[in-house]
Amino acid sequence: MQLKSVDGKLTLGSAYKLFVISWIFGWHILFGAFAAIFTLIALASEQATINGVIVEGTGPILTAMIPVLLLFPVVIIIQSFIAGGMLVLGLAVYRLWRPIEITDQKERGLAPLSPPRPR
Repeated sequence: MQLKSVDGKLTLGSAYKLFVISWIFGWHILFGAFAAIFTLIALASEQATINGVIVEGTGPILTAMIPVLLLFPVVIIIQSFIAGGMLVLGLAVYRLWRPIEITDQKERGLAPLSPPRPR
């Protein structure tokens, strides 16, 4: 991912991209793990309550879970656009009083964040 800055200041478009991508990856990892655990538990017990209906058997459980597994990513993506927009709005308001500056470690003569370890 490439983030852009103008005069050492992060652009709002770059901040939005960072927020949206981070939100999507973070929540997909979390919900993906939960979905996998719940699916394995439902398949192991061969009985699950999905949308208020008791479903029995491996095939019917997987069939009943298809809408849930397909809609989670869509909901997460929509939420990422909304949350990213709200965070960028907050940054835009914050930038009115204080600039958000980017400082290059090499430019300031500082050591890198994680120096290489001697062998």
